[in-house]
Amino acid sequence: MNDRQKSKILERREREKLNLDQEKYALEQQKLALEHEKLALEERKLAVSIYLEDFKARWQELLNFENENNRWITLYVTALLLVISWILNNSEKYNGLRGLYGEGDNAYFIMSIAIINALYTFAMAFKGYQIQQIAQYQYEHIAGNIWDTLRVPFNEWERYRREAFARKSGPEPIRTTYYVLIGSLPTIVSYTIIGLYWAFEWWVQVGRNHWRSPRNWFSVGAFALVTCSLIFSWRTSRLNRRWDKLLRETEGRVNRSESNPKEDGAA
Repeated sequence: MNDRQKSKILERREREKLNLDQEKYALEQQKLALEHEKLALEERKLAVSIYLEDFKARWQELLNFENENNRWITLYVTALLLVISWILNNSEKYNGLRGLYGEGDNAYFIMSIAIINALYTFAMAFKGYQIQQIAQYQYEHIAGNIWDTLRVPFNEWERYRREAFARKSGPEPIRTTYYVLIGSLPTIVSYTIIGLYWAFEWWVQVGRNHWRSPRNWFSVGAFALVTCSLIFSWRTSRLNRRWDKLLRETEGRVNRSESNPKEDGAA
């Protein structure tokens, strides 16, 4: 074997060794890429797990608020029926509502019901405000982060019920009617109580004490408190309108996942 042949053999071996090294390097790169993908998957899994735990915690808090609201509504309706029953049973004793308001300190007792109603309205409005905050946090923050992580729509109940049961965008009519009736009942009762006092007893007290009548001032204070509770309830209920904005801004979640789920999965 001459030197030329030996040189070719060495060159071929060097080339084979170089090819092996290149293949080995490519395999190492693939292995490293797989490790990075595995690490990324673990990070996504951990993130989604944290979001789900946060969602469950907020959901339990929301259920607690809902249950508390239901208990207060039940107690309120029961107490209201008892008060109405007492007024009806004693109206004949005092020769009607006029005598009922004018006898002793009955006017203070009856108008105190309006004040209790106002406080109840404040409490229910604030609880409703907290419930809306939690629900919107779940949808905007938690569901938004899960969408960014997995490209999978999550917690789309609010969108579904509005699209499936409402004639146009916004809450469905039956739900709106229910909450308006339940929410307005204490205010209607309060204004009725104060209105009856002004009709039956206001001018009587003006004739006795002129502008210094404590009962009249008490009725004015009760009216102001009831009005403030109504305004507060209306202002807090406006948070519900924010759902329309949120659903419009996140409409791409559902549309994109339905139109091209494979692309979303690859992303």
